[in-house]
Amino acid sequence: MTIQPDLASQAVQDPGLIEEIQVLDHRIRFGPTHSGWVSFVARQGQRPTIVLACDRQTLLAQSHKLVEQRVEALR
Repeated sequence: MTIQPDLASQAVQDPGLIEEIQVLDHRIRFGPTHSGWVSFVARQGQRPTIVLACDRQTLLAQSHKLVEQRVEALR
C-alpha cells in the first residue's frame, strides 16, 4: 500500500489550523489558504472532492450541500 500525501496539510497556510468534522458518513477537512478556504470531502476509502470558497461559512455550506447530494444519490 502506498502512502498518499495529506492534501489538506499541503493546501492550507498553517497545517495547525486544519479542522475536521464528520457529516453523515463523510469526513470534511478544511482550513484557510492564502486566498480563501479549502475543504476535502470524502467517505472512507474514497478520494476527496476539493471545495473552494472565499470564506469559512460559504465553504462549510458548500461542503454540507455536497454531502447531502451524495447521500441522496446513493438512495
